[in-house]
Amino acid sequence: MDISLEGRVNNIPLPESKSLFPLFEAVINSIHAIEDRKISNGFIDITLIREDYQSGLIDHGNFAKVVGLSVIDNGIGFNSDNFQSFSTSDSLYKKSRGSKGIGRFLWLKAFADIHIESIFSKNGFYKRNLEFNFQHNGVKQISCISLSDEDCQNFTKIDFLNFLPPYRDNFPQKVETIGRRILEHCISYFVLGKAPRINVIDGNNNFDINDYFCKYLEAFSNSYSINIKNNEFTVTGIKYYNSSDLKHTLYYCANHRTVISHQLHKLIPNLLENSKIEDYQNGKKFVYLAFVSSKFFDENVNQERLGFNNIIEVHEGLSEQLGLISYQEIREKLVTLLSQELSPYLEKIQENKLQEIQKYIVHEAIQYRPLLKYAKEDLASIKPGLSSEKLDTELYKIKSRLELSLKQQSEEILSEPIENFDKFPIYRQEYSKFLEKHNDFGVNKLAEYVVHRKIIIELFTRHLARNDENRYPLESEIHEIIFPMRATSDDINSFQKQNLWIIDERLSYHYHLSSDIPLNKLPDPLRVDSSSRPDIIIFNNPILLVDTQNTPYSSITIVEFKRPMRKDYDKEDENPISQVSSYIAKIRANNLEDRNGRLIHVTPTTPFYVYVICDLTSNVRNILENTFGYIITPDQNGYFNFNKNTNAYIEVLSFDKVIKDAKLRNKILFDKLGI
Repeated sequence: MDISLEGRVNNIPLPESKSLFPLFEAVINSIHAIEDRKISNGFIDITLIREDYQSGLIDHGNFAKVVGLSVIDNGIGFNSDNFQSFSTSDSLYKKSRGSKGIGRFLWLKAFADIHIESIFSKNGFYKRNLEFNFQHNGVKQISCISLSDEDCQNFTKIDFLNFLPPYRDNFPQKVETIGRRILEHCISYFVLGKAPRINVIDGNNNFDINDYFCKYLEAFSNSYSINIKNNEFTVTGIKYYNSSDLKHTLYYCANHRTVISHQLHKLIPNLLENSKIEDYQNGKKFVYLAFVSSKFFDENVNQERLGFNNIIEVHEGLSEQLGLISYQEIREKLVTLLSQELSPYLEKIQENKLQEIQKYIVHEAIQYRPLLKYAKEDLASIKPGLSSEKLDTELYKIKSRLELSLKQQSEEILSEPIENFDKFPIYRQEYSKFLEKHNDFGVNKLAEYVVHRKIIIELFTRHLARNDENRYPLESEIHEIIFPMRATSDDINSFQKQNLWIIDERLSYHYHLSSDIPLNKLPDPLRVDSSSRPDIIIFNNPILLVDTQNTPYSSITIVEFKRPMRKDYDKEDENPISQVSSYIAKIRANNLEDRNGRLIHVTPTTPFYVYVICDLTSNVRNILENTFGYIITPDQNGYFNFNKNTNAYIEVLSFDKVIKDAKLRNKILFDKLGI
């Protein structure tokens, strides 16, 4: 079977952000070669080849781009077995080490040409020169010659030339960064004491990875074990005191190499993304790195070494039956372990965070007060440093979960036979706990609604003033605060989405309400043959004890808003009293039909209650007093009248009176909550 090298390479994914992976593969190959030679003085030298010249730095501290690499080791070299394996796609030669036989294909993803020179020994020394590129559809041996034994040593040099964009553009430029990333990728070899000496060379700069590891990582490491479904996982935690740009990270390792990484701040709440941990013992700050390795990971790493096979994402019932391991299980065990390990260092962050949460709840969001008593663990799991908006979102989620749990608990308790509570103390005890919790959340819901009312009153007040253009808001803006326009009570099913209580508490309880909808567009059975559009019309519950299907309504309420400070009511049909009287007449003159086309009568005795909300300008007062003979209220902020002919009680209320009366009705609640 022929294999297309270019097709094979194209089918291997390598994100642009993984530009170091080809180098990682070369370093791992060198480590394996040194292991195979069974020597204790193994070394790997990685030389950066920069654009223009080799010294690394150019004007003003800028770096010339890395355009190639050279990797040298003193491992076993390209002997016959290794050469055969290198020339074979998907070779199984190093399967026991976790190799997939495709790592060198990553080289061709990032470099156009690879030159290999290797001296190896087999009954004497030989030198082999290879080229690896697409031109030869793979490997071309340039030469393989015998050498004299004199002064010969095992040696392999691989030159990676013609670095291809976009990998070249995403390759780190600092020798320290490259060295640290190699250390992170191969950390298991260092942690387990199996790493050869590795240097990264950039002109006159030399980064000794081994010295760096001993100085900044090895001295501050601890190891732990966890067991998941009879698979043992070893966790090595390291306090990295000298990190410049690393973040707290969790690494999953296979065959002594890192495969997957997670940012720990996303798993452990009190870890901050861009902040190091302060060591309370010495005052220094460190980044925490955790490395997880296991035989299970070694056996299940995928061919690209970017993930694992035979691990599902979420732990489910089926996974339990099949004995499968999930990432969720692994994360939960690791988070528990690492949280305990880091707890002494994070206590201050935890304490400050809880104080901020308590301050926010007490002073800005009292609806979450029960969480301080019943959700301490949930509050502890919130990330520190959140904005008020994000903190409120997290608190809302916790509150919703607790209310759902409380509802389920309520159903369980109410399903118990009453005699159980008398006979068994445990039922009585559980019931007492539930009742206390239920009462606390009930009081909290009331507090939440009182806060809502306070906000609505302030919002309503603000909308009565002139805007930036020195204009008063339209009546539609006022209308929207009281009840959404072009909607009915069938559309608005929550008390907090309508604020009729500002006008009259009784208006919240009704059979049907239509807001800014023409009378001839009302839903069955309330349609009237008229295009008139009252702001709000309310049909109250049908009179009880009527045994006919043509049930009259007990009352009908109309609410009409006018623009703040409006004065142009000179025409008769524009003044609010004439308008609402016209609505009443049209409703009385037309029989209402139900959805089956049957008549529903509005009887002559059906009362109408009308509220006109406007500013009592001199023009309005004159119309009310001199034209219609309305009676002024004692506080001088309203008028009322009863029309015997239409059986209509009409109140004209100023915006100031509506606000003042709403505040007075709710004052005791506001005072109790201190708002």
